[in-house]
Amino acid sequence: MLVVTVAGLCSWFVVRRVQSKWSFAVFLIVTVMVSIVVIDDVRTAGVMRDDTGPAHDRVYSIVYCNSTALFPFVIQKHHNWTAKSYVYLVRYLNHDGLIVYQTEPAPDQSEFMHWTKFQISVSNCILGFFIALLVIPSVEFPIRYRKLRRNWYPESEFNR
Repeated sequence: MLVVTVAGLCSWFVVRRVQSKWSFAVFLIVTVMVSIVVIDDVRTAGVMRDDTGPAHDRVYSIVYCNSTALFPFVIQKHHNWTAKSYVYLVRYLNHDGLIVYQTEPAPDQSEFMHWTKFQISVSNCILGFFIALLVIPSVEFPIRYRKLRRNWYPESEFNR
């Protein structure tokens, strides 16, 4: 999420200095491209499994998806082997952090697991996109206000 936000903001401000009429189009293109890379990184992220209980009686396991592209969030899959279901948790900052989002229990078929992980990564990319969209006006407004004020009062103390 943070990667999508930073890449979008960097593309906006770099292109804005060169030619401002193309900055929004470049912002959208860069955000979509970085989102695709982030989604692929989440799909192929390193996985660490932590089985609970003895080896012969494996009832429950926790799978950690260690993707740096989702920073500050971590995805955990809690897999219940006896009930044949799983639940994804999105946690803030680390494996023991605050639960931000939790999916409903679903049957442990691989297509459901992959689809749920895909949905979580897409929602994080969309969240990063909207954060960037909120940051751009909050930075652009003071810049434009200062330019307007400089044009209205060219000899004021504000311009020194």
